[in-house]
Amino acid sequence: MRSRTDIRLATAVAALASTGAALIHLAVIPGHWREWALSGLFFGGLAAFQFGWAVVVLRRPSRAVVAAGVAANLGAIGLWVLTRAVGLPFGPHAGEPEAAGTADILTTLLECVVLVTGTWRLLSGEHASQFSPMRYRLAIGGAAVLVAVTAAPGMLAGLSHSHDDGGSHSDGGSHDDGGSHDDGGHEDGGSHSDGGEHPETGAGHPHASTPPEQPEGSGSQRNQPTSGEPAPEGHSEGEPHGH
Repeated sequence: MRSRTDIRLATAVAALASTGAALIHLAVIPGHWREWALSGLFFGGLAAFQFGWAVVVLRRPSRAVVAAGVAANLGAIGLWVLTRAVGLPFGPHAGEPEAAGTADILTTLLECVVLVTGTWRLLSGEHASQFSPMRYRLAIGGAAVLVAVTAAPGMLAGLSHSHDDGGSHSDGGSHDDGGSHDDGGHEDGGSHSDGGEHPETGAGHPHASTPPEQPEGSGSQRNQPTSGEPAPEGHSEGEPHGH
C-alpha cells in the first residue's frame, strides 16, 4: 500500500537541517559573546528559533509555520552574505568584511536545505508524488546521517574558534609582558656600563674604562726589549715607561 509521504519527507528534512544549524549556532555563541554581547544574543535567539521551529513543523506542518521557517532562514543566509561581502553597518567591526569559516559555511549550507525543502513544500500543494513507507524511512535515515555529518564538524569548528578566542586574550597579555621584561633586561645589561647600579652587569661585561686584569708576568714581557738590548736605567723590570 502506497501513501502520500513526500510532503512529510520534505518537512522532516527541513526540521533535521534546522536542528543541525541550531546546534552549530549554539557552539559559536561563547566566541561571539566575548567579542560583542549583542552578537551572542543574536545567535542564541536564532538557535532557539531554529530548534523551536523544527519541533513545531513536525507536529503541525501548516503553510504558515513552513513559511515562517523559510523566511527566517532566508534572512539568516542574506545576513551571512552581507557580513562576508561588506561587513555589518554597525558594531565593533562595522564595515569590515568577515572571513568565511568552516562553522558558518556549514551552517549556511544547512539553512539552504531548510530554504529549498520548505519552499518545495509550499509550492508542491496537493500534487506531490507518492513514496512507500519503506522508501520514506530510508530517505529520513539518509537525511539524518547527512545532517549529522554536516553539523558535527561545524560544531567542532565553532567550539574550537570560541576556545581559541578565549585563550588568545588570556595568554596574549602574559606573553607580551614576559617579552617586554626579557627585552628590558637585555637592554639594561647592554646600556648600563657604570657597574654601580647593576653589579651583575659589571660582572658579566667589564667596564670600558678599566683595563682587564692581565696575567702575571704579562707586563714585564711586554716591557722587555725585543732585540735583546738591556732595559733602560731607572726603570724596574715591571714598571711602565713614562712616555
